[in-house]
Amino acid sequence: MKFGHIYIWLLLIIGCHCNKNKAEKNVLIEINEETPSIYLYNINIDSLSVFTETVRNGENVGEILNQYDVSFSDIDKVAKLSRQIFDLRDVKAGGIYSLMFSDSLKANPLYFIYEINKVDFLVAKLHDTIEVFLDKKELTIKEKTGSGVINSSLWYAMEESNLSAKLVNILADEIYPWTIDFFRINPGDKFKVIYDAKYVDGEFIGVGKVHAALFESNGNKHYAIAFNELGGFEDYFDEMGNNLRKFFLKAPVSFTRISSKFTNKRKHPVTGRWKGHFGTDFAAPIGTPIYSTADGTITEVSYNRYNGYYVKVRHNSTYTTQYLHMDKSSKRLWANKGIKKGKKVRQGIDIIGYVGRSGQATGPHVCYRFWKNGKQVDPFKTSLPPSKPVKSEKKEAFEAIKATLMEKLNTIDYPQEYLELDSIKLISMNTH
Repeated sequence: MKFGHIYIWLLLIIGCHCNKNKAEKNVLIEINEETPSIYLYNINIDSLSVFTETVRNGENVGEILNQYDVSFSDIDKVAKLSRQIFDLRDVKAGGIYSLMFSDSLKANPLYFIYEINKVDFLVAKLHDTIEVFLDKKELTIKEKTGSGVINSSLWYAMEESNLSAKLVNILADEIYPWTIDFFRINPGDKFKVIYDAKYVDGEFIGVGKVHAALFESNGNKHYAIAFNELGGFEDYFDEMGNNLRKFFLKAPVSFTRISSKFTNKRKHPVTGRWKGHFGTDFAAPIGTPIYSTADGTITEVSYNRYNGYYVKVRHNSTYTTQYLHMDKSSKRLWANKGIKKGKKVRQGIDIIGYVGRSGQATGPHVCYRFWKNGKQVDPFKTSLPPSKPVKSEKKEAFEAIKATLMEKLNTIDYPQEYLELDSIKLISMNTH
């Protein structure tokens, strides 16, 4: 360690209250101040010379190390050791690397470091016994708050705000996908959010946990409180302790059986051709009521020679379902109940059609199709979150966390200004 020596002369006046005589003494006090060591990539560089550069186009690690007198045998050792944790052949142009030397001559480096990403880096120790290992930069977490008033699309608002896309995904796909349709939010809708921001070397690198959020739409307040109920899994609950995540119904019809499952390859019962069947067939008698498996908005009510009479429902920005091969009698239902594009339907309550065999179908059934993020998936093999309220034994703990987070949310001010319709930004980002 390095020490600085500071000599301070203190004049001490020693006096006696019962005596007019005073004695003066000059006392030498020596104070040792420790100068903190400097670390880079968790390596003490007090006595080292550090050179940092970026990988050029077409350049590889072997060429870089050889420039600084690292032997080919040592380069080969580094390459072999690195393949077990990070293949140095994957080093990209523009990647940042550092070399550490014992002096300023830039020869025979002691360390080679390559930044894999903002947090992780690879270290090749080149002196004594060659070692290669992964390490991490120190991560700093700061709690931040944000609020916004939306004139058009939350997606555009987030994108044009320099806010991490991760926060967009969390709000839209993890917290509110069962509550709010972010493709149909209204001008003047407002939101607040409390979240963790991650920093490395003072640079923002992404969003961590979202602690709480509030979305106000059409006069309704949608609170979201993060709460760990299951020992390691954070879920989101409203102010009443209800889970924001809802179950889809297991089937769109009651008292039925699965006659054909979701598969990437099957022999079509009508055409005889082998092709994927991207739905689940529920066999049931003709005329059996069909329900939407979750709340949503109808996007299609139509007929074609393949699907027969069918209805398609968008539940939120993530999930869409479709119900094929309905009976022709469904047309009367559609006319009488206003089953058309734009109609909102409720899970398991609103009948959207009747089981039939229209289109390419060999028997009465409903073909149930399920989309997640625009891709057809098997709902029975897709992880769908639960919709159970906070357990009674966890209620007290939840209430304590809720009180703290809702108090914080209430202290966040909405911005007073509205943004131009074509230039939406997330504003009022405050660090606490």
